[in-house]
Amino acid sequence: DRIDYSSDTPTATAKGPFPFQRRELGATSTTSYGYFAGGRIGAPATVAEISSVDRIDYSNDTATAAPKGPLTYTAQYAGTVGNQSYGYFAGGNRASISAVKYSTVSRIDYSNDTADATTKGPLSSTRYEIASATGNSSYGYVCGGKNFPGGTVISTVDRVDYSSDTSTAVAKGPLSVARYTTAATGNTSYGYCAAGNTSPSGYTTTVDRIDYSSDTATAAAKGPLTLAR
Repeated sequence: DRIDYSSDTPTATAKGPFPFQRRELGATSTTSYGYFAGGRIGAPATVAEISSVDRIDYSNDTATAAPKGPLTYTAQYAGTVGNQSYGYFAGGNRASISAVKYSTVSRIDYSNDTADATTKGPLSSTRYEIASATGNSSYGYVCGGKNFPGGTVISTVDRVDYSSDTSTAVAKGPLSVARYTTAATGNTSYGYCAAGNTSPSGYTTTVDRIDYSSDTATAAAKGPLTLAR
């Protein structure tokens, strides 16, 4: 679905589509293309995680997304972030194989997006059900999730340094509330991680703001959203 920023009150317009149905995937973009990667396909009895990367061309957004990639690993609920040169897909899990969780970071090179992504990172710890990341041109911040083993909900914020992306990500943050499957956005100065599941307390309306200039401090609660989700 495409939202028109100049007229954002009408119903979004159907575009695309993807080559096949999928869910619980991650996405990142440049000013020209959107990259959607990983996730799950199939009915519950036949569910399988995938490593596929599909690219939407913003200049021709009615066409079916074009297969690219793939990622270096197969997962759902990865944290995704990037700059104008690279997209990073981090962590996640394979629900169909419950013991498989990841600290892996897989990097897509936008200038050569038909090649397989390359392994970078890793994150500071194995984590899954992240679903959110934000950043600026220098760093990417991966927010929350669950750690493994144990499945404990965490407040950790990992920072990926784009200038040294083979290094282990550095733990920053943390969030003001531990949670997983959040949404994230940001600008060049701040990142916002919103809502999610605090388990066992349930869904939250909390919006946390990460200050990129002081990223060791606890994220500041802002917002909140109009509904817990």
